[in-house]
Amino acid sequence: MTENNKLRPRKELAEALRRINDSFDFKDAHLELSSEERNGSLVTFLKENFYPDEVLCKSSGAELDEEVAALFTGNITGEIIATRSMCLARKGEKADWSKSKNRNWIIIMDFLGHKYNEMDFFKRYNADIVVAFVALATHKDHIAQGIASKVMKATLLFCKELGLSPVCIKGEVTSKYSQKIYEKFGFETIHTLLYDEYKVDGEIEFKNTGENKSTKCYVKQL
Repeated sequence: MTENNKLRPRKELAEALRRINDSFDFKDAHLELSSEERNGSLVTFLKENFYPDEVLCKSSGAELDEEVAALFTGNITGEIIATRSMCLARKGEKADWSKSKNRNWIIIMDFLGHKYNEMDFFKRYNADIVVAFVALATHKDHIAQGIASKVMKATLLFCKELGLSPVCIKGEVTSKYSQKIYEKFGFETIHTLLYDEYKVDGEIEFKNTGENKSTKCYVKQL
């Protein structure tokens, strides 16, 4: 399989996103690439509209500190009504959270990664780079309006513009609501991590997760 790992320049990606934006009806909203100029806006949005209700964070009491916020920061103009965070995962590289001061975040990352080698996304697609979908969040005042689905659709179109070939996507999804969106767009479930089966020192780590019983690990190739 031939693979191209060179990302297109940001200017070209911004133009591609503009074209994608023009193909959607967002009603007084628009899509933007993140950058470094207004990090605070995105962090505040995630603190108010993602982490309080994200299943594992809510269960463990994890909070968005500066260390974790660095993963998501970006430039936004105007009010944020939704965000789709993603990054590139490279074969042979794995984030080391062992020295993090955010102990609850370490617990979450250990859970999400404890079957990582078994799933082996890179071998599955014979790829050196995989697009990793992270936080998909909608402002609490704009939920149930189909915005998350539009953002997901736009993101998939944008991924085709990255310059990667093939485009392989993975995502670990903790809530039933988001899982429905992934499945709506044809993502394949390759593993299910049950909350009541994950124990640390003999104790179930994630309790009081309500209707959410598992994290589903999804993949999709474009």
